[in-house]
Formats: sequence, C-alpha cells, structure tokens
Amino acid sequence: MAGTGRHRAAGRSPYRDRVAGPDGANGTSRAGSATGAGPRVSRAAKRLMSELVDDGVALDAEGDLLQLLLDELDYARRPPQFERRIPLYGSIVVPDDRALVAVGELVDLVDMHDLPLAVARRFADGRAAFLARGLDGSTRLACFRRNVQNEADMVEIQDDTGAHLVQRTPVLGVTRLFTPSTTVEWTGYRWTSRPNARTQHARLAHLLPDVPTAVLGGVLELAVHWLSPGRAGATLVLPGDGGEAGLDLDHSIAAPPLSVTTRHHYPALLAALHQTDLAAIIGADGRVRRIGVGLHTSPTADRTVDSPRGMRHRSAARYTYDQPAAVAVVVSEDGPVTVFHRGRPVSECAAGMIPVAVAAGDGDRR
Repeated sequence: MAGTGRHRAAGRSPYRDRVAGPDGANGTSRAGSATGAGPRVSRAAKRLMSELVDDGVALDAEGDLLQLLLDELDYARRPPQFERRIPLYGSIVVPDDRALVAVGELVDLVDMHDLPLAVARRFADGRAAFLARGLDGSTRLACFRRNVQNEADMVEIQDDTGAHLVQRTPVLGVTRLFTPSTTVEWTGYRWTSRPNARTQHARLAHLLPDVPTAVLGGVLELAVHWLSPGRAGATLVLPGDGGEAGLDLDHSIAAPPLSVTTRHHYPALLAALHQTDLAAIIGADGRVRRIGVGLHTSPTADRTVDSPRGMRHRSAARYTYDQPAAVAVVVSEDGPVTVFHRGRPVSECAAGMIPVAVAAGDGDRR
C-alpha cells in the first residue's frame, strides 16, 4: 500500500488519529447504538464467544470492543443469503482511542448513520469497501482506492489504523479477524489463531541479535503474510558471516535487485519462489542474492540433526547446525512457518499452534 507501512515517511501514520474520537462524530446512529452506549450482545454472539473459548482462541479485546467484534464475526461467518448467494463482507471495528482518516489508499468515508445496520452492511464487500463501526455508535463506509482483500493488505491496514478488521474472503468464504497481534480464522469447523509477523518479530529479535531488525522483520512479513497464505513452499536463508559455506550455487539463479525490506518487491518474490525450488539467499542488507540454491550439510549434521517435517525442514536444520551464524526460515506449502538457528527451530508457528520460542542458549550445539 503506497505511502504506508514500514516505508512511509516518518510522522503521523495514515488512517490513524490518536485523539479519542473523531471530530464531528456521527452521534446517534440507526446503524449502531447511541453515542457513548455499548452495542448490545446477541445470543448468537454469546454462543460465538463460547466457541472461541472452547477452541482456545482468546481475542485481545474486552468490554464494548469485544462485544462489537463478536457481533461482526458472527455476521461475517453467516451473512444472510440473497437468491442463494452468500455475500462477501468486511468491517473495521475502531477502538475508542482511534479514528479513521481518509489518507493514502483510504479515499473516502461515507456517513451511513441514517441506514439500519442490516442495510448498511450490504454495501461492504470486504475488498474495497468496509463498514467502519465505532464504539460511539458511528457507522461509516470506508472506501479504498483499490482492492485490499489479501492478507498482507489487511495486516498493513490493521497496523496503520490500530483497528480490528473482520472479513469474509472472496476465496472459499473464510471468515477471519485481524488484531494487533494475531489472525483469527474460522476453518469451517473450528476457530484457529496464529501470530502475525510483528508478534513473531518481537519474540525473535532477542534470540537473533545479529540479524538486522529491518531484515528480520522483512523476512518474517514475506514468509508469514505472503508465502504462507500463497501456499508457496520456500526456504529463506540468511548466511550471516558464514558467507558461501554450505551453499551449492552451481545451478542457482542470480536475483534482480529485490529486497525483503521493500514491501512492493514482495509480489515479485512470491511469483519467483512459487516457480523455483531450493533456497533463496538473503544478504545482510536485505537484498535477495540468489534463488534455487542447494544447502550442503556435513555427515555430522546428517547424523545429529533430524526433523519429522520433511526435506525442507531437515535441510534447514542441518545447514544451520553446520553454520551457527546462519538463520533459515522455512515456509511449508500447507502454511506453517518455522525459523531455524543452530540446528533447531527457534520459532514454529501455524494456525491452531501455540508459537514456540526457545531460550537463546537452548539452540547451542552440544
């Protein structure tokens, strides 16, 4: 998203205003509750809360914000059909210390307070139009310049706004919620939760102090929000000061000047890695040096290190055992993202899995 995220200019974030409540708030709204009054909780929302608890999913919200999120999630999961068609849907739930601002890709905020909520929801397609609901009862239609339906777009908007985003996706009709720390999804039979790249970065930064912050953040964002939802199996390797040791470059491909620290390079990297086997090598500056690189491992690593997860995981574990300065991020085609260092996973994350981060000393070779 142009002008947002990690590469936007310093200063106030697009879409965000930290002053509690927007100027000229809508006041009493037929599409919400009266200003200052919390939304009423339906029986369906209460049942949904019980489902989330049973599935071990905790929403990082409480009070009126939690009630509104439950209401939106319940609607997105089971919107009313029209002529046997299930509509798409998207909403932005704005906390009481935030206000949306029409900046960047968010080009218009249309007042919807005269419409009943059921009617207002019809205009929110979850791609370029989202129903923005505030805890003060305000209801507006947030119109974006382009489709922002992909997971990476939704995570960036969440980061820029500080709001919670609910969406029923165009593909397979998946219901999902984007919070400041996690992505919650309805799989069709249970709720799952997985941490986003920011949460993973916060957990890993102290375990991998030699990896530049921007590079680690970029690698995780590419892996978690592009390659994983894109079902692109890949191995991303940061050799550290190990140089080319353990790398088979004979049949590899030199990459164009693309970087994991530049978000608009991610679509190109996703496309290339979808069509290229083996590992991608990333320099200390974030530049992708080569793709299609094999990983050589020693007989000692082959005897000592194993992984039940498959060849990508075994190769990454054994390579980082031989090259203790290196870090390897493995993305499975079915979604999980695992970070290896010194022969062991220092972070493993997938939907429904509690993320694991080992202590810094636990990854040392014995």
